[in-house]
Amino acid sequence: MSCDLPLRKTKCATCPFREGSPYAYLVNDLTASAMSDSRICHSTGKNNAINKRTGKKPHLCRGARDVQLSVMFRMGAIDAETDAAWNRERARIGMKIIEVKDP
Repeated sequence: MSCDLPLRKTKCATCPFREGSPYAYLVNDLTASAMSDSRICHSTGKNNAINKRTGKKPHLCRGARDVQLSVMFRMGAIDAETDAAWNRERARIGMKIIEVKDP
């Protein structure tokens, strides 16, 4: 299940959510998608829509997670806009903690 993959600690070099990204035009669609599913970083795993295959194991997208953190905090689902708050809530409801690391 994609939601149990490790989460990127930083945005990849071509992340559409990165300031000045040449792929910033994708942000609205990716943001809408992130509201219903965890996004896989496009420069890891088999999800290489922008980059050639990198050989990196799949990770969750940092940029999309930042959007999710903001929304979940504003909704009151987590107590801070942090990975730690996300993981505390996951643990509270019996879900696996998400590892935060770069590939």
